[in-house]
Amino acid sequence: MSISLGIWVGCKSVSPVATSTNYGIIGSWEGCDGRVVTFSADENGKITGRYTKLGGLGRYKFTLNEVGFHLSQESPGVYVGQVKWKNTNGKETWRDETIVVENNMLKTSSSDDCSKELAKVE
Repeated sequence: MSISLGIWVGCKSVSPVATSTNYGIIGSWEGCDGRVVTFSADENGKITGRYTKLGGLGRYKFTLNEVGFHLSQESPGVYVGQVKWKNTNGKETWRDETIVVENNMLKTSSSDDCSKELAKVE
């Protein structure tokens, strides 16, 4: 019978451990009525959300590629800024907005029911 022993001294990981939690907002997100918001960032880190599919927003006179969000990142997974609201006549107002992103879900504070939770579009 033979026994093998090993000793590990000063072992360090050379690469970070990857996690499955994604806090990034960049990309496309779909709401319950089929609307899709696509977020992108400019060179200064300002984030814009455009409606790339309207879903139920057409009745409020939103148009394709219309800007509906202006945001900046406050901390990992937390974004603050404004969201555009329109009434059925198309009159727009901007409201303060906080968005939290975690595990491919986006949750908003000031959006309507079909934007309260959006799922990442792969």
